[in-house]
Amino acid sequence: MQGKTLRQAIWNWEWLFAPSLSDFLFSLRTTITSLIALSIAMWMELGQPQWAAMTVWIVAQKTIGESLSKAHWRIVGTLLGAVAAIVLVSAAPQQPWLFFPMLAFWIGLCAGLGTLCSNFRSYMFVLMGFPCAIISISAITDSDHVFQIAIARSTYIILGVICEMTVALVCEPNASSRAHAAIRQYLREIIIMTASVVREILLKRSPPARDLYDTFSHVMALSDRIEFSAIETGRSRSMIAYAQGTLGEATRFLSRGLGMRTRLSLSVHENGPEVSPLIASFITTLENVPHLLSTEEGEQVLRDQTDRLVADCETSIARTAAQEDSSADRAFLVEQRIVLQGLVLLMREFSLLMHCFSGAESERKTVSRLRLVRFPDWRAALINGLRSFVSVLLAALIWEVTGWPTGSLVVMFVCVVCARFAAFPNPLVASKTFFFGAVWAVLAAVVPVFLIMPVTSDYPLFCFFVAIPMVIGGLVNRHAATAAVGASFVNFFPFMLLPENHSRVDEIQWFNTSLALLMGLGLGGMIFRYLLPFGVGHFLKVFDRFICKKMKEITTLPECVSDQAWVGGIVQGMENFIAHCKAQDLARVDLWLHSTFAVMTAGRNLIYLESKLTDKALPADIVAHIRKAIPSFLPMLHKTQPSTGDVTDAMQHLREREQKEKSPLLRAKLTDVIGAMAIVNAELSSHVVASRRLADWKL
Repeated sequence: MQGKTLRQAIWNWEWLFAPSLSDFLFSLRTTITSLIALSIAMWMELGQPQWAAMTVWIVAQKTIGESLSKAHWRIVGTLLGAVAAIVLVSAAPQQPWLFFPMLAFWIGLCAGLGTLCSNFRSYMFVLMGFPCAIISISAITDSDHVFQIAIARSTYIILGVICEMTVALVCEPNASSRAHAAIRQYLREIIIMTASVVREILLKRSPPARDLYDTFSHVMALSDRIEFSAIETGRSRSMIAYAQGTLGEATRFLSRGLGMRTRLSLSVHENGPEVSPLIASFITTLENVPHLLSTEEGEQVLRDQTDRLVADCETSIARTAAQEDSSADRAFLVEQRIVLQGLVLLMREFSLLMHCFSGAESERKTVSRLRLVRFPDWRAALINGLRSFVSVLLAALIWEVTGWPTGSLVVMFVCVVCARFAAFPNPLVASKTFFFGAVWAVLAAVVPVFLIMPVTSDYPLFCFFVAIPMVIGGLVNRHAATAAVGASFVNFFPFMLLPENHSRVDEIQWFNTSLALLMGLGLGGMIFRYLLPFGVGHFLKVFDRFICKKMKEITTLPECVSDQAWVGGIVQGMENFIAHCKAQDLARVDLWLHSTFAVMTAGRNLIYLESKLTDKALPADIVAHIRKAIPSFLPMLHKTQPSTGDVTDAMQHLREREQKEKSPLLRAKLTDVIGAMAIVNAELSSHVVASRRLADWKL
């Protein structure tokens, strides 16, 4: 048993002792590039040349697309931050009580704007913040030369970017072709994942709510990363558009599967001869997805099979509608038809998913409407801006009160941590891991600073000793579980070396710098923890208001809320919630996820009902009842009651009208509406019950 435990422990550290070739080459390449950038900066006799090496590690990413995007926005943000620094210092020379509020406001503004954006566009606003702090604080004692200082600080950052980009492009000459292949592989994985989930739903073995969330979140994350692949593929707009459409349609297919789960659960009877063979055939089709999706011929087989099943399903729907007059059990036929209509919707979503994946010309105009949507979080932006404002003012006050010569570094690193982590889903956790990485960087720098640099000025020997911890830090950065700590380590380890051309840092200065670094990062983390911290009860209220607002828009301005916007907004809220609460009270987290998925399903079916209002084949009185019933679902969101009288009356009227209707075509349309209403009613009732159980939840 002890031998097995030891082997397991070693296996858990395999990524460090026996890393993959790609991870090792990335770490080695970036280490060499950072040392080259450092040597060039020292050759140019730039002040604080360690920033060039730091920039290399900051810009280096897993893919060339990410690196290019981050490098682009880093240069733009740095230049804008330099301009802002010149303006701030010029506006308040020798006036600290005017300068620091202005700097705090600028950092808060950048943090807030960064929160509203995604990917490395957010990083641009981050770079507008802390380079401004670095330059302006460096120029406090020499405001007459702020322009020269801005040029110098911008130069070593741009130098680091150029070095990293040059080496990355040389080392990855076939990035475009690999990016194309990677995109196809990512999309295959998403389709296989969603097909597996829907298959389990059809087998009445629905996955837990947390697994469903993981699938939706994975699709959203991949959708965000597609823009990096667009850079790698040379702006192949058509391919990227189809990829984004595929991801958007994957969420539609998956959410439609949740609606199918409700249809099956509402069925009183077992599936009859019209339903069972079709469900079994579609399950078989979904089982074959991993095998068939590997070739173009297999993709065509999947499309053809699904299209045939859709036709067979529509035939069965027409047949059940025609059999009602001669059947003794009309309720059973109506129930079966509702299931069949849900199956048709599900199959059509899968067919569209496969056409998007294959890049069908017929869907060229459709894919642009399928792209997932993220909403800007204005409340989070305001909170993060306020946190950053207070943090910078507090750090500046500490510096002014203590008169600590290295206190300016505390202000600078507070600006760094506030601007850098404000846009993170959980800035407290991010800043905490960043702090631990900085601690390791300080400890690792002891050896080269106190044992190597005092006894030699030989640069190759210096590079040998600092390269070892850099390579290890790069491997830590590449491992998913330790990536945040590794990123902090490789960022701050070059900084703590404090290399200079004509002098060596003394012990007192090094210890002061180390303390300033850790105090700045720690103070920023404490602000995230204690100033306007995340509260479950408050989040639930805010998220409920968002849902109510969007539901109301569905009923009043349906053209403003698409399926993609609705699903994207719900999953975005889930991501925010899970980022803070995934380890807290698992039973309640799962209950909240279940409740939220119920709302997602209800919203999609409300959008579907809204589309029926424009169906000219429906009689005017039916349309009137639908129009009256749709707003009646809204009070259920406010937890007043599981169902309302208007909803019950509308559904009863539709059922009675269906029984009297002689036209099989109109019967089918009526049951289609009845099925959608039943799903909305059932899912919102489930949401009401769950919300009452969560009403007193506070952490």
